[in-house]
Amino acid sequence: MNFVLFFGPGYGLVGLLLIYYARPLSIRYNAWTTSLRERHPNFNRAPTPDWRARNTKIMAVIFRVAGLFFVLLSLLTLLQLINGAAKLH
Repeated sequence: MNFVLFFGPGYGLVGLLLIYYARPLSIRYNAWTTSLRERHPNFNRAPTPDWRARNTKIMAVIFRVAGLFFVLLSLLTLLQLINGAAKLH
């Protein structure tokens, strides 16, 4: 029971933060991968400016989808808690 009370809101908070900060996270992630690609060009070429913008949009969508998943997981945990409490009475 304590597990559910601790992790349920935590999932929701992580999900909301991922949704809210998706754009800055995607920019920082793409800057990191671009610097990694520039340091090791034989591993993978650095993307063109067009592809950098596209990668930023793609990563922002991925972060938002992951955030939505965590929010839904939190809501399902809350519904499980409510249904469990209703069955006890």
